[in-house]
Amino acid sequence: MGSVRRGRIAAFGLTAISVGLLVVALFPWDRLTRFITQIPLVPLTFVGASVACAVAAVEVYRRARPQQPPGFVPPIRWWWVLLASVAVLAAVWATTGLLLTQIAATQPESERAKQQIEAVRTGLAAGGGVGAAITVLLAFRRQHHHEQATKRTEHDADERRITELYTRAVEQLGNDKAPVRLGGLYALERLGQAVPVHRQTIVDVICAYLRMPYTPHAVEPLADSPPEKRTQWRRAASRTQRAARAMIRGKEHNQRRQELQVRVTAQRILAAHLRDRRASDELETAPADPLFWDGMGIDLTHANLIGLDFMYCHVTRADFAYATFTSSAFFSHAHFAGTASFAQARFADHASFESAHFADDADFSDARFADTAVFRKADFDKRASFDEARFLGDSNFRRATFGGGVSFKQARFLGDTSFDTATFSRAISFDDVTFIGATRFSDARVTDVVTLQGAPAVERFWPSGWDLHPTTSEGVWVLRPHQRRSEP
Repeated sequence: MGSVRRGRIAAFGLTAISVGLLVVALFPWDRLTRFITQIPLVPLTFVGASVACAVAAVEVYRRARPQQPPGFVPPIRWWWVLLASVAVLAAVWATTGLLLTQIAATQPESERAKQQIEAVRTGLAAGGGVGAAITVLLAFRRQHHHEQATKRTEHDADERRITELYTRAVEQLGNDKAPVRLGGLYALERLGQAVPVHRQTIVDVICAYLRMPYTPHAVEPLADSPPEKRTQWRRAASRTQRAARAMIRGKEHNQRRQELQVRVTAQRILAAHLRDRRASDELETAPADPLFWDGMGIDLTHANLIGLDFMYCHVTRADFAYATFTSSAFFSHAHFAGTASFAQARFADHASFESAHFADDADFSDARFADTAVFRKADFDKRASFDEARFLGDSNFRRATFGGGVSFKQARFLGDTSFDTATFSRAISFDDVTFIGATRFSDARVTDVVTLQGAPAVERFWPSGWDLHPTTSEGVWVLRPHQRRSEP
C-alpha cells in the first residue's frame, strides 16, 4: 500500500509540473505586467487587508468554538451567506472600479461610454465568477459531507458487526460444551487479529476465563476416608449404586479432561500472540511477527495454569499473584516491561525464568517452588523481592543481575543454591535467610555499594560464611567464603 501511494503522489507531482511548464510557456506575461503597473495600489491594499481580516476572523472563530466530535457536520450559518454576498459585491465593485479608472485615464471621450458599459459587464462577470466559485465550494462541501456520512455509516455497521461477533464469542465461552467453548476462543482470536483496537479486551476475556475456578485432577470419593470406612461402604453399597457412582465419576472425569483441553488452548492462544522472538537489538529494525500483539497486559491472579509456556513473551504488566502452576512453567527469555507480580504463586514443578528481563519491579514474595527454580542470566532492572519465598528444590541464580536491589528476607532454600557470577547492586538483603543445601556465591559481584569507613555498608545483610572483598575496580566488591584465622 505504501509503494502504491508513493507512486500516485509521484504521478500527480509530474502532472502538476507539466501543466505549470505549459502555463509558463503560453501565458502572455507582457500584458499581465502592463495591467499590474496600471492598478491603483491603495484600493488593492484595502481589498487585501479586508480579505486577510476575514480569514483571520474565520480562524479565530474556528479555534474559539467548542470541540466537536469527529464527523460532525456544522450547518451553514447566516453570516456565511452574508460573507458570500459581500464577496460577490466586492468582486463586482473592485473589477468595475479598476476598469473605469483605467478607462478614464486612457480612453478618449468618444469611446468612454462604450468602454464603461463593457467595464460594467466585466465587473458583473467577475461577480458571477466569484458566485460560481462559491457554488463549487458548496458542492464540494456537500459531497464531502456525503462521503463522511457514508464513512460513519460503514463504521457504525463494522462496529455493530464486531460487537455481535464479540458477544457471540463470549456467550460461547459460557457454554457447558467444551467444543463450543473452543469455538468461542478461536472466534475471539480471529477477531483480535483482524481488529487490533480490541486486542487488549480479548486478552482480558481470555485471562478472565483462565481465572475461573478449576481443579486439574478429579478427587475420587472416599479418597480421604480410612480403609475400614471404605470397606463398610463397599459392603453396604449395592451393585447398581456402585455402577451409578462409577458412571458419574467417569462423566465428571471426561468433562474435566475436556475443560483441560479448553484451558490449554486458551494458554496457547495467549502465548502465540504475546511471543516475540526478536533480539533486543532488533526490536527497532526487524519487523515483528504478524501474530504478535504488542503492548498487552495480563491478569492471571488466582489462575490455575497447566504447563504454561511463556517463552519469549513480551507483556507490559503481568500479575500472577496467587496463581498455581501445575506441571512445568517456562518464562525463559520473557520480557516484562511493567511490574511483574508472582506473590504467593505456587510452582508445582520445574520453573524456568532463564534470561528473563524484568524492566520494572518484580515481586516473588512468599512464592513456593516445589521443584527446581532457574533464574540463570535473569535481568532485574529495578527492585526484586523474594521475601519469605520457599525453594524446595535446587535454585539457580547464576549470572543473574539485580540492578535495582534485591531482598531475600526470611527466604528458605532447601536444595542446592547457586549465585555464582551474579551481580548485585544497591540495596541488598539476606536477613534471616535459611540455606539447607550447598550454597555458592563464587565470583559474585557487588556494585554501587555505599561504604562506611572503607567497609561496605551492606555487609551485615549477607548470609553467614560469606564476606565481601574489594577489587581493583572502585565501588566493585566480590563475595568469597569466610576464612577463619588459624590458631597459633
